[in-house]
Amino acid sequence: MRKLLYVLLIIILIFEPPLPVFALDKKATDEERAREVEKAIFMAAGAQDRVLKIGLVDCIAYALKNNSEILIKRIEPKLKENDVKIAKADFEPTFSADYTLQADTEQSVSTLYPGTSKSRDVDFNAGVSGKLITGTEYSIDFLNERYKSSIATQSPNPYYATEPKITITQPLFKDFGILVNKADIIVAQNNRLQSDASFKDTVMDTISKAKTAYYNYIFYLENYAIANLSWKRAQHLLEINKARYEKGFLSSVDLLETEAATAQREKAVLTAEAQVKKAEDDLKLITNLVDDPEAWNAKIELIDKPEFKVEEVDLLQSLKSAFEYRPDYYSAKIDLKNRDIKIATAKNALFPTVDLIGSFGLNGLGRDYQDAINKVNSDYTDWSVGVKFSLPWGGGERAKYDQKKLEKAQALLSFGRLEQNIILEIRDKVRLVKTQKQQVDVANLSKEKENQNYEAQKERYAAGQVSTHDMLDYQDKLAQAELDYVKALIDYNVALIDLDKSRGLTLVKNDIKLED
Repeated sequence: MRKLLYVLLIIILIFEPPLPVFALDKKATDEERAREVEKAIFMAAGAQDRVLKIGLVDCIAYALKNNSEILIKRIEPKLKENDVKIAKADFEPTFSADYTLQADTEQSVSTLYPGTSKSRDVDFNAGVSGKLITGTEYSIDFLNERYKSSIATQSPNPYYATEPKITITQPLFKDFGILVNKADIIVAQNNRLQSDASFKDTVMDTISKAKTAYYNYIFYLENYAIANLSWKRAQHLLEINKARYEKGFLSSVDLLETEAATAQREKAVLTAEAQVKKAEDDLKLITNLVDDPEAWNAKIELIDKPEFKVEEVDLLQSLKSAFEYRPDYYSAKIDLKNRDIKIATAKNALFPTVDLIGSFGLNGLGRDYQDAINKVNSDYTDWSVGVKFSLPWGGGERAKYDQKKLEKAQALLSFGRLEQNIILEIRDKVRLVKTQKQQVDVANLSKEKENQNYEAQKERYAAGQVSTHDMLDYQDKLAQAELDYVKALIDYNVALIDLDKSRGLTLVKNDIKLED
């Protein structure tokens, strides 16, 4: 098969007619050729008679691989992780530096030195500033100055001044506290957890759909097999009736009825075959096999068959699992935490700004830079203490605070509704599993009895005690009983899949662990 693909590729590259230069540039031409090559590979694969044998585990693996929805959701936690880093950056120290050259020429105001005075001032400062999680803002600066003047009385001239200085601003009301200052970080971290939950929910949904599609394909395969078997039973009966008719033991009406029933069942076989192909395509779609050049047109053969494994389900235990593992419930609880944080920060914003500001520095003055640094000591200090107060007018912050409280009340109502829906959903799913289990038992018993009855009626028909019409009716009843059993078995397994999804146990039951 690969050799055929290579040959097609060479043919395309050699014999493809060149595109007009004015129509497409080289990049567009390359892209079109790539599409043509991909199309050729798909067409070549479609011409091959290939059988792909897969089991339920393979089906899940294919569904999770290259699923566009999962790939999209997988990126979301990484985006949220960057939001956490952005929020933490508020507490990272910032280095700053500045250099300023200033020259002044002005008329002297001194009577001792009339005329014009000139000065040149050079400032070079560097420092580190930042913020602590308590709201405390700090600034550690190293201030330097070189000043030269034309005034002769200045000594030294030029002079050099240097000052290491630290400044602390501590909020006392607004913006004070660890919770308020870390609010953005906590909310970003919670959003990260919510994105993980959303990703988990998408994976669970994909697995559930893949398993359901797998079992649906099994059902239509069995439906086709039962329809084919029913057709063969009618054909066998038709052969018997033809022999009887030739010997004069059967009327033409009975023979005609048998022929009509045989034709009708052949039609049912064709319908069942079409349903099988549709179910196969649905399975290929959910498992992404439709995008595989070598598997999109392959015939799928299933390894695993549906089994009747009785699983005891308890309502209270199922509810406990749902409230512990369901991603949507977990995400809703995190949302309530975020709203509490937003209420706390909105309440803090109502306080007036009262900041305690203090600074302390040591001065040094000298004839050169080294001399100024050497004279920096505790004898020459520069300190200040003060309070900054501000109180905004208007009710904007109060409105924001009231808004956050109303949003929390609204979220609580939605959370309560979610809990009610989960309880009703779990109760319905548990009830459905139990009902489907009973359906399997009843359908199995019905199939056995219908089979026994059919075998008994075959003997009676051979003895001439049963009409052709009744015999065809017994065949129909047996086929329906066989189909009912398969349908009940599939519905039971699908009900378990849905229950696992509702309980949040899909990953656990399928032994799947998500990577961080």
